[in-house]
Amino acid sequence: MVLIPFDKYHGAGNDFILIHRNLNSISDRSELAMLQCDREDGIGADGVLFLTIDSTTSPARITMDLRQPDGSIGSMCGNAARCVGKWASDFLNLKEIIIETPAGAFPSKVFGEDIQIKLSSPSFEPADVPILSDSPFIDQDILGLSVTAVNAGGVTHSVAFVDDINDPTLINKAIDIRHSDMFPEGTNVTFAQEIQTGFKQRTFERGVENVTLACGTRACAIVSILYHSKQITCDQPICVTQEGGEDLFVIIQKTGSTLLRGPATHEFSGEFSPL
Repeated sequence: MVLIPFDKYHGAGNDFILIHRNLNSISDRSELAMLQCDREDGIGADGVLFLTIDSTTSPARITMDLRQPDGSIGSMCGNAARCVGKWASDFLNLKEIIIETPAGAFPSKVFGEDIQIKLSSPSFEPADVPILSDSPFIDQDILGLSVTAVNAGGVTHSVAFVDDINDPTLINKAIDIRHSDMFPEGTNVTFAQEIQTGFKQRTFERGVENVTLACGTRACAIVSILYHSKQITCDQPICVTQEGGEDLFVIIQKTGSTLLRGPATHEFSGEFSPL
């Protein structure tokens, strides 16, 4: 029987199963993700990354196919991309790569223990988010929260700045917002709380359908809103502390592009039987 080798990584607590060999032996990637992401009966993860490597270009290009725990396809995930960057450094000795995703192509670089991803400019335009609104949805009331909708890193986000991200009433509101008819493709819901070092973040993630320990594009969404409202300037690094306790740093460049930087860690490797 053919076995599927895998590597397990996490980016600031956001964990993924990376697979790049024997992909032809996998008949249904979504079904495999639902099975192996299960934290009781599978390996346990926030997603599975199926990787295809093209080393004929410089820098090398790696296609990242993200399948989430519910089997859906993720267009992009900042921490997943950073895990791919770390994996490419660890196993392929590549310090710079281009990561191809359904949301676009994103350069990745290694800086010491950190991995940096360069993301596209955020958009507040309703068609880009997407959200059913005649104008940008900024600081609008939903369930008593002041919510802003933004596409950051190619992903739909709803962000509310609150006094306490651990307020127990927020999770039920997050579930309602995530499934709101206003968002034709659903949305990730993030709560941000200002602290002395920057901001703390708590995210209810679409596809995972739960709070995750970290989320890179959501950190970018928070900083994008701060920049859009002129609370910060371009090239100013903002620290966003994740649910798992680790920090990510986000910079909005003069060009509008977003830099996401932080740690990524190899946890273990193994193999399993295909479906």
